[in-house]
Amino acid sequence: LDRSSQTVKGTALETRGEVTATCYDASGTRMATCTTEGAIHIWDRVDGPDGAPGHWRQTAAWAAHRSACRAVAFAGAEFGRCLASSSDDGTICMWREGVRAPGAAAAAAATAAAEAGSSEWERCAQLRDSTEPVSHLSFAPADHGLQLAAAGDDGAVRFYSPSDPLALTGWELCNESEALRPGARCVAVAWRGRGVDDARAGSSRWVSPHDGSNPDGSHGTPMGGRTTSDGITVPPALAVALRWPDGVNAVRVLSYDEAAMRWNHAATVYEGPAAVNALAWAPGTRAGVLNDVVAVALGADVGLFRVDTMSFGGAASLGAAGVAASLEATLSHPAVVRVCDWNAVGDTLATSAEDGRVRLWAANVATGAW
Repeated sequence: LDRSSQTVKGTALETRGEVTATCYDASGTRMATCTTEGAIHIWDRVDGPDGAPGHWRQTAAWAAHRSACRAVAFAGAEFGRCLASSSDDGTICMWREGVRAPGAAAAAAATAAAEAGSSEWERCAQLRDSTEPVSHLSFAPADHGLQLAAAGDDGAVRFYSPSDPLALTGWELCNESEALRPGARCVAVAWRGRGVDDARAGSSRWVSPHDGSNPDGSHGTPMGGRTTSDGITVPPALAVALRWPDGVNAVRVLSYDEAAMRWNHAATVYEGPAAVNALAWAPGTRAGVLNDVVAVALGADVGLFRVDTMSFGGAASLGAAGVAASLEATLSHPAVVRVCDWNAVGDTLATSAEDGRVRLWAANVATGAW
């Protein structure tokens, strides 16, 4: 965005096949795209000498899947250059950028390969626990460790972790959550992000699922929630959007019960006929504010729902969906909304609709109206 002229400048990118999904790394200067041909393209932004955002350049491309690739997701920078992808045949692949040898010559060779668009990415795992398309991937916030949530047309959310996070090896299924009503299809997922209380408390921890197992012999994912300044622990949470063949849509919040080592249905944010197309959980940035906001794309509207995360502990331990969620605002659009996402501080929401426009929304400081 050129603020002086209020115009948007972009770079046209060519790919092998129709683009089905995109994602950015934590820096916002690297992007991955996947296509109907099963290809993955990596793009890096080349900024100008004055630091101004420049054009995008392809630095790698490869055939990742035999069928259409439906989702890509970067892990946090804390875990190196790790990328996940999934396809129509239910396969999930984990990729790592090739390790560069030390020395000036190796650095020069790596730079030349990037400029030629031939940087090497190696597959470090291939997972397949579903025969249905896996269309949604999302890595957990870094304070929950290296953990991937995957969901698709069978309505189940599966959680994967590696035995060796440094080498990115030994990936396996460590937990899963199925829709309570059969026939559901998962259409969106969104993790609850790290907030200011999390950072101040510094209480979250992560243990490899290979270090222990559930009483029934299945592996769980032991990980602590956040502890607030009042000593209240709020477990990790994930919002999941589901759609059934009869037209019913629902958005549910799953929270992790560390004692039972399983994910429970903690809250129903929305249930009704409006098609849910996207979810975005706002980052918590204000100390003491523990009612999180989840944006839900409902047809041509975006509903902003406030969720009482303070109640997650009790509701999760009982396995009951008793957490309160209330509609705070409705953002109306002239066309169906397909994508929504928050900025880093959670005070601005971007939406993309079928009318070809991207809109930015923010609350009026004085009135609270969006």
